[in-house]
Amino acid sequence: MKRSVPRLLAAVAAIALAGCASYRLGSTVPPALRTVSVPVFENASGQPEAETIATRAVLREFRRDGTMRIAAVEDAALKVVGRVTACSVTPLRFDRDQPHLALEYRLRLTADVKVVETATGKVLANLGPVSGESAFRTQADEASSKRDALPRAAHALAQAVVSGTVGAW
Repeated sequence: MKRSVPRLLAAVAAIALAGCASYRLGSTVPPALRTVSVPVFENASGQPEAETIATRAVLREFRRDGTMRIAAVEDAALKVVGRVTACSVTPLRFDRDQPHLALEYRLRLTADVKVVETATGKVLANLGPVSGESAFRTQADEASSKRDALPRAAHALAQAVVSGTVGAW
């Protein structure tokens, strides 16, 4: 009985470690490509300041993630180029007594994003259309509520951009 306990523990440990065989500690991004610049996105959405809010959110998310270092365009190995293509608002919930009156909306911010090697101009990752969304309730007026929801949607978009950039390797 005493001999079988160490064998059983060794077998359990081997099985547990086999599940971790593909796990890597640290980043998969090559060290030479760990500097990134994020020029101000273009705005083709018609929503004022959407490009500025989206760019700031992406920069904040890169800093928070910590995998890549933010650098000036001339010093960065990679450049994240984006174009905000849409900012749409869709009603989610209506007033029971007034079915034509929406009480809650979803704001969706969409951007086309590419990761470009700065030195060669080669597109390393085409993240395609990336979206972020945020639900909001109408307050005093819909315009202010929409303006308040835009940074939250940009934050969700930024998370998708950074995840796609870092995960491209």
